[in-house]
Amino acid sequence: MALAAFAFLLRVYAGIWTPEHGITKFLRVGREFDDRGLAVFRATPKYIDPFPAHRWGFDGQLYAQMALDPLLRDPQLHVALDNPPYRGQRILVSWLAWIAGLGQPFWVINAYAAMNLLFWIPFAWLTGRLFAPLGWSGLAGFAAMLLTCGIIESMQASLTDLPSFTLIVAALTVGGTAGAGLLAAAALVRSTSLIGFVGLAEIRPPWREAIRKNIVYGLIAVVPLLLWVAYVLWRFRGREVGFDGGNLTMPFRGMMEKLGEFSVTALHGPIRWHRIIFEFFKSYELHAALTIVSIVTQSVYVALHRDWKNPLWRLGAVAAVYFSCISFLSWESHFTITRHALPITLAFNLLLALRPTKAWLIWFLLGNCFVPFGIRYFDQMRFEKTPRPPAEFAAKASGAALQAAYADGWSPQQWDGESTWRWARAPEATLVLRNADPAPVHAELRLRVRSRVARPLEVRQGGTVIFRGELPAGRRTLALPAIPVAPGETTLVFAAGGETTEADDDTPGRVRFLLEIPLLRRVVP
Repeated sequence: MALAAFAFLLRVYAGIWTPEHGITKFLRVGREFDDRGLAVFRATPKYIDPFPAHRWGFDGQLYAQMALDPLLRDPQLHVALDNPPYRGQRILVSWLAWIAGLGQPFWVINAYAAMNLLFWIPFAWLTGRLFAPLGWSGLAGFAAMLLTCGIIESMQASLTDLPSFTLIVAALTVGGTAGAGLLAAAALVRSTSLIGFVGLAEIRPPWREAIRKNIVYGLIAVVPLLLWVAYVLWRFRGREVGFDGGNLTMPFRGMMEKLGEFSVTALHGPIRWHRIIFEFFKSYELHAALTIVSIVTQSVYVALHRDWKNPLWRLGAVAAVYFSCISFLSWESHFTITRHALPITLAFNLLLALRPTKAWLIWFLLGNCFVPFGIRYFDQMRFEKTPRPPAEFAAKASGAALQAAYADGWSPQQWDGESTWRWARAPEATLVLRNADPAPVHAELRLRVRSRVARPLEVRQGGTVIFRGELPAGRRTLALPAIPVAPGETTLVFAAGGETTEADDDTPGRVRFLLEIPLLRRVVP
């Protein structure tokens, strides 16, 4: 099982490798951070995503830059990193990459890109030891863990989650002072790894001895991080220090906001419900709901099957509380939060394998239903995306010569894979519907609307208002009422109030809102 999973991962890494860039596609380098990066980082050949929407890239590129200067001495790091005091705390994997790359820049950044795969090997071995004694249910749980979404998310962007989680599992497996040392290493990968202390701590009498051991374990785990953090704060003195990045909120609020967004998408979005089996593998929108189903199932099962003596249960239970407080900032791109749920996922699959009851299959499928999409998503990284823009409107006109086009008041086209959008710049921006048939037809326009601040929106056809409502700060899916489209051209006017903002992609100038994934289709009145 582990060998088959490893072969799959190697296939993806080998498919991405090129002589010019190595496997640096996993770093998710954006042009913005390359332009302001370290001189050695800018000069080192690497893959930069050609899509305009990926201007900023993702977090792995920041830790790869740190690997080129693991003592954080270069003053350029003040602007090369988005939050230097915060990023600088997560140093261990960068140090390992610098050592593995022998200080040679191209080797170093490629070594960093490979770190998740290297850590996956001991992770598979550790989880294999946990599940091996549990028979067929253990084999199923082990298989689900090997390529679960949190693992895939950490790998596909060279993040620190899998390395830190591997060290946490090792710490709880070993226990004692050695386990505390491994937890200290995990904390130097991600400071939040110290949550693993709830599994490492002694909670059995005699209490005096337990307290003494816990103090020793705590000092071993915390002191290296405190010393390094002090050094980082000295290096970046004068910079504001952030810890949660706005990622926490009231319990379940972020999850409910995501569920509300999905409920609109389910009715008016691009999910092909008539092909639901295939959508489990392909639909990013459906995967948002599957993620909620999976992790809520896992959390409920962990809560119902308390096992205070099991260190992994204690870790999963505390992680479930933390997870419930993750804000919509992380839930908006929901694949991101699957890596935060790794302790819950492991505790769930392990506890479930210990209790193969008649309901086992139902729990297993619900708790792991988000896995297939992640596997296909990772496999798709082998294929080079073309920078050519996709068609701006998806037309389902049932044979009618019905088309739509952006007219006045919009930005140039932006795109990412099959998704495409434009920002409205003017107070009134227009779309033109063209009907080449000699008779009128009725058409419906479905689209996603996103604004960076709350604002009113009105859509007019001629002198008739066909939609009036408030856009929230975020994404909303709209289905405009079916309208008659006469032969020739029909103009729709999108009028948005409120203040203008800057776009969060490469779009220059001030903007109001964007239209994304527009779908035009003919309907029967």
